[in-house]
Amino acid sequence: MIRILIIFLVLVGGFFLGPLLQGHQGSAVFEFANYRVSMSFNSFMILELIGLLCLYLIYCIFNKIFNSKTTLGNWLRLKSPKKSIKRLEQAQFLLLEGDYQQAAKLFTKSAKGAKNTTLSYLLAAQAQIDNDELIQANQSLEQAARTCQPKEIFAFQLVQIRLQLKNHEYTAARIVLEQLLNEKPRNVEVLRLADQLYYETGDYQAVIDLLPAMYKAKAYNESQLDQFKQVAYIARIKQLSTDCDTQTLTKWWHAQPRAILNNMTYQKAMATYLNQIGQNSEAEKLLKSINKLEQKERT
Repeated sequence: MIRILIIFLVLVGGFFLGPLLQGHQGSAVFEFANYRVSMSFNSFMILELIGLLCLYLIYCIFNKIFNSKTTLGNWLRLKSPKKSIKRLEQAQFLLLEGDYQQAAKLFTKSAKGAKNTTLSYLLAAQAQIDNDELIQANQSLEQAARTCQPKEIFAFQLVQIRLQLKNHEYTAARIVLEQLLNEKPRNVEVLRLADQLYYETGDYQAVIDLLPAMYKAKAYNESQLDQFKQVAYIARIKQLSTDCDTQTLTKWWHAQPRAILNNMTYQKAMATYLNQIGQNSEAEKLLKSINKLEQKERT
């Protein structure tokens, strides 16, 4: 900006000094409606600069009026808080009715006159994510980022993570999620999103490590969590049996809590995969343990 100003001043100085150094100021003649106006070139330049300065001042005044949050400013920008509130209400009803596309449009329109622009854009982005309009959701998030306040960052991050999961941007989502897990370890939505990320990326050990916090926070009801736990443990046993050596699998198994070691479902899964990798003796030990438990239950 300073360089442009210096160049402009040099050019203006050249216009003034050039004619003076040559001994004459030149002339500028204008004819309009049978009138003839003549003046020196320097006088013309001075008038032109004054005119540009006046235009700039008028622009600054109107810019302040248009960008002000007064009634006049809102009216000039065609922004009405009342219209914004109505659009926000209509959009919420459409969201409940499942019309995500129209709801997103109204959320975006409501942002023009809303007291909280960030909220309107975040609601629009969430509706677009739910409707798989991922490009539009990214645009809404960019708009929300421009006005996002410190107290709104957490909500912004959650919507951003949902979009990243939809786009399979797992690395970026994981960075933010792990930060949030440190800051808000008992937040239900953070735990759910982390659980979704770990399942989608096949990180079943991370799911297992997350389960105690999910139980404490009651992220889902207990029966659902028990199902997730079973899926995660069986998937982890299979993963270790195919990706690692036998010692790694058995070491991991013996490091598990007693409740897991004594669970017949996990014992059967472990025995099955031990047989598949040729560890028949270890598998037989587990099968004997399973038979004993079954006999105790019968008696």
